[in-house]
Amino acid sequence: MKKYLLALPFLFAASSLASAAETKGVVVTIKPLHSLVQGVMGETGSADLIVDGYESPHGYQLKPSQVRKLQSANFVFYIGNRFELFLNKSLDTLPDHVRAISMASKARLEVLENREGGGWEAHDHSAHAHEGDNHDDHDKHGKHEDHDDHDKHADHKGHDHHDDHEGHSATDDHHFWLSPGNAIEMVKTVTKELSKVYPENKRTYKNNAKALIQDIEAADQQIRSELQGVRDVPYIVFHDAYQYFERHYKLTGVGSILLEPDEKPGIARLQEIRAKINETGAACIFREPQFSDKLVKTALEGTKAKAGTLDPIGADMKAGKGQYVALIKQLAANLKSCLGSVG
Repeated sequence: MKKYLLALPFLFAASSLASAAETKGVVVTIKPLHSLVQGVMGETGSADLIVDGYESPHGYQLKPSQVRKLQSANFVFYIGNRFELFLNKSLDTLPDHVRAISMASKARLEVLENREGGGWEAHDHSAHAHEGDNHDDHDKHGKHEDHDDHDKHADHKGHDHHDDHEGHSATDDHHFWLSPGNAIEMVKTVTKELSKVYPENKRTYKNNAKALIQDIEAADQQIRSELQGVRDVPYIVFHDAYQYFERHYKLTGVGSILLEPDEKPGIARLQEIRAKINETGAACIFREPQFSDKLVKTALEGTKAKAGTLDPIGADMKAGKGQYVALIKQLAANLKSCLGSVG
């Protein structure tokens, strides 16, 4: 009898997995979002990733095979119309059965405005949030229930990519996955959207989402502790992609060489960055592995700052459900390694 009781949890788990339908035709644009989607799907299916390896979503061009994949998909999960510009033309030609899910439109996110200029004041974190949410404190997330009651967006059948305004302004910063609080809201949105098409998998998706959220929260607490000693050390980044991470962990980013990676900065910008380094005592300038480090080396000339590496996408990481947590841990480790070496 005792052996039988011990075997019950395994029997229920096997039964649950056997009753789950295969989650098919899921396409995701960038690796961090792919990780969150795959984490919710779990063993029910495999999501296809568009931007992989050391390619950047900035200036990316779809391959013909990827266009065909989009046409036959059931879901396309993406950040927003103003982020994956390479996707917009294909979104306009998707068949009606394809559900194109924009995180900027669907998820209840804290959204920051783009910062102007290559230098900004430390801790200048003017923000606006959907529904007045503030994700700095994870206790405000409450329990990880299904948020169907809070969905203020219309449940459009088929794709919703014609909603160009997405509830945000053209000046919003779309790197919002780098806030763990926003990532949790994205997990909830993915769970709800998948459950609409595969209601028989709803419990599986919710259990997977709960486990993923717990992993994100555990990583968040670890990172808060690790970065405590370097919060007030100023630094400069390659392009302005990290303000969500900076705000969440109260870090002291003071400037970026570029606002967007496809910019071509002039001498005046580099002089401005050097002046910012000398003015603030910036300890590090962080390059990104997807781009040449020539600009970073040029900006470092004649200063005491050191070079480090930050990557908002996780180009060198294996895609999959654990990638998002690994990404934010890597960002924290790289920040601490460079900023903490200042003596």
